Amino acid sequence: MQSNIAVADSEDQQALAEAVTQLLERHWSAGTAHKQVADPGSVSELALWPQLTDLGIAGLPVAEAAGGAGGHWADLAVALEACGAVLAPTPAVAVAGAVGTLTALGGDGTGGRQAAELLAQICAGDVVATVAWTQRPGLWGSHGAFRAEPAAEVAGPGAEMLVSGNAELLLSPEAGRVLLLADAPDGPGAPGTARTPVLLLVDTAAAGVRVRRTDGLDLLRPLGALDLTRARAILLASGDTATAAVRHGRATAAAALASELVGLAGHCLDGAVRYAAERRQFGHPIGSFQAVKHICADMLTGVELARAAARHLAGLLDEETRVPADDLDDAVALALLKAVSVAQEVSAGYIQVLGGIGFSWEHEAHLYYRRAGASAPLFGTATAHRMRLDPFSAPHGASGGKAAAVTPPPGTAAAALAADVARLLPEHRQKWGDDDSFPARLDWQRTLHAVGWIAPHWPAEFGGRGLTIVDQVACDRVLAQYRAPDLAGVLGVNNVAPTLMRYGTPEQQAHLRGIQAGTEVWCQGFSEPGSGSDLASLRTRAVLDSGTAEFVINGEKIWTSEGMEADYCMLLVRTDPNARPHKGISALLVPMDSPGITRRPITQITGEGGFAQVFFDDVRVPRSALLGPLHEGWAVTMTTLSFERVGVIMMASRLEQTILDVVAELTGRELDPAIRLDLADRFAEARLLGLLGQRALGRIAEGGAPGAEHSVIKHAWSLASQSVGASHLAALGLDGISGTPLTSPQAAYLRSRAATIAGGTTEIMRNILAERVLGMPR
Repeated sequence: MQSNIAVADSEDQQALAEAVTQLLERHWSAGTAHKQVADPGSVSELALWPQLTDLGIAGLPVAEAAGGAGGHWADLAVALEACGAVLAPTPAVAVAGAVGTLTALGGDGTGGRQAAELLAQICAGDVVATVAWTQRPGLWGSHGAFRAEPAAEVAGPGAEMLVSGNAELLLSPEAGRVLLLADAPDGPGAPGTARTPVLLLVDTAAAGVRVRRTDGLDLLRPLGALDLTRARAILLASGDTATAAVRHGRATAAAALASELVGLAGHCLDGAVRYAAERRQFGHPIGSFQAVKHICADMLTGVELARAAARHLAGLLDEETRVPADDLDDAVALALLKAVSVAQEVSAGYIQVLGGIGFSWEHEAHLYYRRAGASAPLFGTATAHRMRLDPFSAPHGASGGKAAAVTPPPGTAAAALAADVARLLPEHRQKWGDDDSFPARLDWQRTLHAVGWIAPHWPAEFGGRGLTIVDQVACDRVLAQYRAPDLAGVLGVNNVAPTLMRYGTPEQQAHLRGIQAGTEVWCQGFSEPGSGSDLASLRTRAVLDSGTAEFVINGEKIWTSEGMEADYCMLLVRTDPNARPHKGISALLVPMDSPGITRRPITQITGEGGFAQVFFDDVRVPRSALLGPLHEGWAVTMTTLSFERVGVIMMASRLEQTILDVVAELTGRELDPAIRLDLADRFAEARLLGLLGQRALGRIAEGGAPGAEHSVIKHAWSLASQSVGASHLAALGLDGISGTPLTSPQAAYLRSRAATIAGGTTEIMRNILAERVLGMPR
């Protein structure tokens, strides 16, 4: 079984993850946690920290010139996944917050000598520092909890001040230094009530400083409270510089916490899968039971989405140009919202799979469940994060940054496509309006073909532009942002054509020109009344007539997309009825006007068409219609389905555009607060899927195969896409249920039911994830 912990994105990260894991095995071996929690007062975050600091963990994302290891926040994310997986008590979250705060001041010395010296000491492991984040409703890092006054006439960075006040929650209470915001007088000539925020450095061993250790839900993460009474402090910064630094430090601490929680969830997932393979009930491993598989598949989906959010936040922190604070806060909210909820859900799922043993003190599971619950409020509640992600609110409402289209870089394929679409789409709309019928979509396909934009990802030898998968997805994003119509012959372009390129004879590959031009529309004859997700059970027969060298086809296909309009069908048939289910299947290229073919339209619940039921009665096609080797149609089919990986990534990015379109439509309406939070959830789901798609895309672009993140996209997309339709309709209230003919929100609501059925039901997808990704027994 492949581990779901500390998943690396580079060879260097893999080496780092292995080094951290080996260190923890030596110094925090299995069973150590239970020995520690037997005496909660003995739990210390300082025992492991020197060893981790020797690996460079404390200063991993800090430049070498400032005393750090010269790595990245994304590297630290991988390392902290390994720490979170074993609940290693470390001050990593607090230290990450302090490091982020100090680097925001200019850790190279431009932020003051004291800040630079402290940062170097933290990186070297000589000092452990924390930040006294204080909370007001919806805001972390406010400075009202502490009051400061000058200790001498000297002003500016390095000056001494006296500070009083308290913080009821302090991470890493064993830290030797505390950074905090306080209110200080504006100056001698300012009014008595005028005060400004100042960032102060306090030595916890100084007079007037009292750190009280407090008990908590998490037995392996010490908490404390800080009381200051005219304690001496060093001024590091003031005004907007001070508050911006603490705001940045909150983001770096959140990235560390989110990464730890991803590691926690990955460990619980791995533990559940291992136990399910070993534990037997009714004569079988419980991992072979579908109910258990589905629990683990959902756990896997959650872990991958949480990892995508955590790595995205780390990636923003690594940007060479400082990311706007609002964008960073959005990423913090998304990462914490998902990482915390997944940690809670997956640790609970771990206990559920374990059963009674999981509810015992002796088992490790409750320690993970405790950590997940105790982490939830550390940097704001789930409601606060959801409100932050409200797509209607400033500074990123429907007319602001989140809804704005991304302009492709000049000189790229996407930029060239955008220029053509901007010119051609208004002409199409003038001709067709909002008509989304097959003829309208086919006309748009032919328009794009005329300027060379149908199948730009095809190799040049077949009429394409040879675009990479990255460019292909970027081009699809352009089409989504312009709300361009879908292609009429999309199955032919994306599924049939690549299979023809690989398996087709020169005569068969001649169809590629028609597919691209829109003069040939293709469908796939896969599903049958008795074989939907179970494709290997198909019963449509094709017998090779030795006298005429023709295949004689009899059977029935159903749910055939564009089956009423198609000119040709790539048809799966059983050619050897005595072979095993996955064997004895062949793929045939069948003209849809062949004698013996009957097509009947299937009306969807929306009242629209789009599907067909197709009957084959003694339909004859020549042997030259065989695509690929005889009886090897399953391999051909798997090749066809493998090309859908790009389409899956595109679906993820398009869902983001869908929810932005919904937000744009609803902007200006008076919405119930609960509805707004519900839509914020939809936005978060769409954004998470987009980030997961980017991770899969990045792996493919680097020349590797997509990992588990690609496998879960379809499953997560199905559920998220379905939720958008329901949320949109609910937001419209009475306006959403009235009006004829069927309005777009009504149609979207009804169509969304197909999201968890088409292309494989969610139940089948969960089985696939459990068996093929997690390796659970059949």
